[in-house]
Amino acid sequence: METIPPKVVVAISAAIKAYRQEQESVKEKKPMSSAVLFTERTNLWAIAGRQESMLQRKIWQLRLY
Repeated sequence: METIPPKVVVAISAAIKAYRQEQESVKEKKPMSSAVLFTERTNLWAIAGRQESMLQRKIWQLRLY
């Protein structure tokens, strides 16, 4: 099994650290209510797509397709 070069590990950890710091600064600048957070994270197109996939699977399982 190959080992990951130390330079790559350092680059990855630096990127993660920068991302976390950016997220912390965004949280501090903009307090949000839970309702706003829910609406921002909800993608209705994704929900509709998943629902359609589940419906097609159910139809296939019932051999009605």
